[in-house]
Amino acid sequence: MFDEAQKLIEDYEKTNTPSIVMYMSLLSSARNNRNSNLSEKIYKRMKTLFPNAKERLVSGVILLSNIYSSLGRYEEAKNFRSNQIEELGVKQLKAHDHSHPQSTEIYAKIDHLKSKAIENGFIFDSSWITRSLNENETMESVLCGHSELLVIALNLIQEPAPKFILVVKNLRVCGHCHEFTKVIAKVEQCDIVVRDANRIHHFYPNGQCSCQDHF
Repeated sequence: MFDEAQKLIEDYEKTNTPSIVMYMSLLSSARNNRNSNLSEKIYKRMKTLFPNAKERLVSGVILLSNIYSSLGRYEEAKNFRSNQIEELGVKQLKAHDHSHPQSTEIYAKIDHLKSKAIENGFIFDSSWITRSLNENETMESVLCGHSELLVIALNLIQEPAPKFILVVKNLRVCGHCHEFTKVIAKVEQCDIVVRDANRIHHFYPNGQCSCQDHF
């Protein structure tokens, strides 16, 4: 099947511009069959043909690292993901991270987004907090310190009017961040895609998510 698919792509490219969608489809099939050798070849080909398609390449990295993990090659999966993400220039932040050189700006942007969210009727829900608050914490600071929101804030700082933001998260997105990101997408009028441990969420400028709130 894979040989046939590869030949179809090769024949297509004789008269057409290469399509990254085709390569992603082939990579997904290889992942489903846990074919690491073919997946590596496909990903390398994608990097050569589409060096600027960062969001697709990041998805490719996640798919290939998941294949390694499914084969029990956990350390290889971790190293591959880390190295490729860094090579692609993707920003990495942890929850409540203050290590980034623009941390002050990031948290100022978070405060700005909180104000905008409240103006749009957003209500913070303490039920999403699963631990006791420390002395210097508030409900808002804990909920808005999650990694995906920090990455979104950083993107908005570095590109004030983005059309598209991609976030890759190794855990499942919580209900608060899901609702908050819907508001951000609407306020900023941009598409935000969050790939978490469970599914891909596409937040649209109209304030809706592709998962239809079944997360």
